[in-house]
Amino acid sequence: MNFSIVIPTWNRSKLVDALLESLYEERQRYDEGETEVLIVDSSKDEEKASIVASCEKYDARYIDGVDSVRKKRNKGIDLSQYEYILFIDSDVTVKPGLLHHHAETLREGKENPKITASFGLTEFVGKKKFWGRVIEHTSFLDSFAFAKQMPFVSWAIGNNIALRRDELLKIGKFEENFPFKLGGDDLDMTYRYTKEGNLIKTTPEAVTYHSRETWNSRKAVNDRAKRWGTMEYHILKRYPELVHRRLPMTGDVVALVTAVCGLMALLKQSLVPLVFLGGWYVLLYGMMYGYHVATKGKTNPFFWTMGVIQQGKYRFWRLVMSLKKRDLSLAFKGQYFGIYHIRDDYRNGVRKTWLYYISIISMILAMAVYKLIIG
Repeated sequence: MNFSIVIPTWNRSKLVDALLESLYEERQRYDEGETEVLIVDSSKDEEKASIVASCEKYDARYIDGVDSVRKKRNKGIDLSQYEYILFIDSDVTVKPGLLHHHAETLREGKENPKITASFGLTEFVGKKKFWGRVIEHTSFLDSFAFAKQMPFVSWAIGNNIALRRDELLKIGKFEENFPFKLGGDDLDMTYRYTKEGNLIKTTPEAVTYHSRETWNSRKAVNDRAKRWGTMEYHILKRYPELVHRRLPMTGDVVALVTAVCGLMALLKQSLVPLVFLGGWYVLLYGMMYGYHVATKGKTNPFFWTMGVIQQGKYRFWRLVMSLKKRDLSLAFKGQYFGIYHIRDDYRNGVRKTWLYYISIISMILAMAVYKLIIG
């Protein structure tokens, strides 16, 4: 079983060197077929020279690419020579046995021809700084761990995934005409891949170690929230079958209650509704944090709060794109890729919805008592 390993990159010479070293050692261990590594890079000057040197040192092929991840991946597909394409991001290293475990899964295609892809696990390593602790409380990292949560996925990220080259060519490879240079194209491609009738089986034993370095800044986290939130709108408009009505989310409930109390304050020319609104904020915050602790364990409330804010930014940017398109049809709907995702999200949604009901009823009762007392 032969693999062409395609790695898009830009200005990551140190990370690329570490990745190529780990891949070189892994390729020496792998005795079940041939391998090649294609680095598709858009770096310039010293960064480019350093990456070229690493390619020469670790038997990788250097390819000049344009400044677009999806175009780099497509160029890698076009120039590859083997049956399976393994996509790996440039900010990871590989755990020994990665190729063997992917090959094991793909061999199951002999008994079930629909199994033509293998999706591995990604674990984050390195020093956990401020923003690393924040994103742990968002959904931004969920897809990296799908391989240990689900036996099959309907979509996947573009790291640590091996797919049949002929099937990639059949579906038209990666979409190159999305608004951003990166983001969303891996979801789009892998979903089209499964729509064609292919199965992507997960392989949790095939592990890449993702450096936290490329996530440890405010800009990195905010950029992802903006890109991914915006791209979610485009993905859902392209594939309406992925759109599901969902139970209200925290941001939706907060926006609605804030609007109602604000309107009451305006009509009554009184600050009292806003005082109750502030009290409700505190109550709901405490209940939501308590729910998190009960379901996921105790955590630092500051980092949890920052994570909630970042998650809100993600949904904010999706709303901004909806407004730009003058289309609010997706404002209160969700994106799901598979029955496992729908089921888990619904269960969590039901529990959270009860918290909203209880907190709102508590505020209404408090208002009623206040009204009785002051007449």
